[in-house]
Amino acid sequence: MRAVRAWLACLLLLPTLACQAVDQPVDDTAAPEGAERSAASAGRDGSLRAQALELLETRERALTDGDREAFLATVDPDELTFSATQARWFDNLARLPVADVSFRLGDEVALTDDFEDGELELPVDFTMRLSGFDSRPVTDKMVWTFVHRGGDVLLAADRDEQVDVVNGWIPAPWDLAHIEVRRAGGILAVFDEDTSAHATYVMSDLADATAVVRRHFPDWSGRYVAYGTSDTTSIAEMSGMGVDQTAGVAFPVLARPGGPVAAYRFAVNPTVVGDVLSRGLVFRHELVHVALGAADDRSPVWLMEGAAEYVARSTLPVDERRRIATYQLGATTGRALEPTRRFYAGDPALSYNLAALACDYLATTRGEAALWDLVRTFRTARVFSAAQTEDVVRRELGLSTKELTTQALAWARAG
Repeated sequence: MRAVRAWLACLLLLPTLACQAVDQPVDDTAAPEGAERSAASAGRDGSLRAQALELLETRERALTDGDREAFLATVDPDELTFSATQARWFDNLARLPVADVSFRLGDEVALTDDFEDGELELPVDFTMRLSGFDSRPVTDKMVWTFVHRGGDVLLAADRDEQVDVVNGWIPAPWDLAHIEVRRAGGILAVFDEDTSAHATYVMSDLADATAVVRRHFPDWSGRYVAYGTSDTTSIAEMSGMGVDQTAGVAFPVLARPGGPVAAYRFAVNPTVVGDVLSRGLVFRHELVHVALGAADDRSPVWLMEGAAEYVARSTLPVDERRRIATYQLGATTGRALEPTRRFYAGDPALSYNLAALACDYLATTRGEAALWDLVRTFRTARVFSAAQTEDVVRRELGLSTKELTTQALAWARAG
């Protein structure tokens, strides 16, 4: 009963919920207003430009060779903050299984003509791949600012806020703080100074969660990258809810803005990293999203989140799951399930719990194949409205989502 009460407390009291990322960037063709630049302005200072392009090669070579001194020698020492973050960034990448590193001149047409005396801005495409985890290299579009210092050309900055907004750039943990990397089998987890104390236990829980999810998806490789850092920037950008309501978020990593997917990863709220009670549940939920990848992209939100939560709770005996659902949902009556992103608004806890129960009921009474068959059906269905979503459910299951939740609630309360 101690274990049951612990699970109940986790499911009832955890103030955060797990979800998939929303509003991912899909277009790399847009540019800031007035973003046309002539070749003449780009080459205003031919000497500076030529040396800047040489600097790209120098930095690429230093990063590839692991030559920290040579890499930092390309940075303007007068820019103290930038120099410090570049040192940190180099050290962080050295801890990762980085491959296919390159710096290439980007699309200059998409950069505004914004010069100051003695400075030059150039678009730079930084590409790298996490070996063993990314199916293809990932390109980050940057803007580098070059300056003359004592006869040398040095780098003074490497980001442009406008360009980052246009490209939907979301910083990775290694862009934000000193990281600690742990790797075990197919799991690569990234921590920072505030969360590394929990790393050993988190890795153990990740391994357990991976084993559970692979029992449901035996064809999944079980290889992934997880972020367990204290910075919540990525969660805030990608979650359909507030950070305080989001336990974790799974998301695709695009090979380039608007390009194909290179990997699926997930990030967890730092409150979860240190929470022994809840993190296993959250890990299993997010790993379902990672394992499914694009397979459930066209599913209604209630099915995406409900199926993930069903697997997350599947380590409990079915009778315990029914009792927990009864307690969570109280006097809730049958209702239609929300197929859109409104699922995350209003009372997301109710949305999650009702969707989880519906999926549990479906998988337990009809067999788990019925649940995944429904996901596969939505993968190819042409659905453009909530009514059409209901039509697919009724065609596949023989009942509406309101009838489904009514039967699921009766099933739970009968236990």
